[in-house]
Amino acid sequence: MHKYIILFFLVLTLLCSCGNDDSAPDGILKKSEMVNVLADVHVVDGGLVNISQEPDTLYKYGYPRYLAVFKKYNTDSAEFRRSFKYYSLKPSVFSDIYDKVLKRLQAKTDSLTKLLTIQNKKNHVTSTPTATGGRVNSPVPTAPAQATPLRPGMMMNPSQQAIMKFNAHRDSVIKQRLKEKNALPKK
Repeated sequence: MHKYIILFFLVLTLLCSCGNDDSAPDGILKKSEMVNVLADVHVVDGGLVNISQEPDTLYKYGYPRYLAVFKKYNTDSAEFRRSFKYYSLKPSVFSDIYDKVLKRLQAKTDSLTKLLTIQNKKNHVTSTPTATGGRVNSPVPTAPAQATPLRPGMMMNPSQQAIMKFNAHRDSVIKQRLKEKNALPKK
C-alpha cells in the first residue's frame, strides 16, 4: 500500500510539473499572447515618440492605435493591465517574456533595416541605414541637399510642419542679414 501512495504522488508531481508552461489563470493572457501584445504595444510606443507630447494629442493619436492592438489579439486594456501586473509579480517568468519580446522587436528592426538597404540600393544612395532608419552618409554629392525622408509608419503632425517652415524661414533671414552685413563698406 505504501508503494501505491508513493507512486500516486510521484505521478501527480510529474503531471503538475509537465503541464503547459503557457497556462495562465482566467482573465490573464497566456505567455505567448502577452509576448505578442507587448511587442505590438512597444511598436505603438515607438511610433508615438514623434508626436507632440501634449495629453490631448497623445490621446487623439495613441488611443486608437492601442485599441487596434488590443482588438487584434481579442483582448482589452483591463485584461492587459491585469496580465502585466500578474506577470510582473513573477520576475523569472516576466524576464522570459521580455526576452521573447526583445527578440521579436529585433527581428522587426532587422527586417526594416534590410528593406531600407534594398530601397537605398534602388535609389542609388551610397549610404548605410542606421537602426532608426536615418542615413549615415548623405546621398550622391552632386544632388541638392534634401531632408531625410520619413521612416515607414512615421507621420508628420502639423506642428512639426510648422516648425520646419519656421526653421527654414529663420535660416533664410539669417543668411540675408549676413550678406547685408558683409556688403556694407568697412570704415
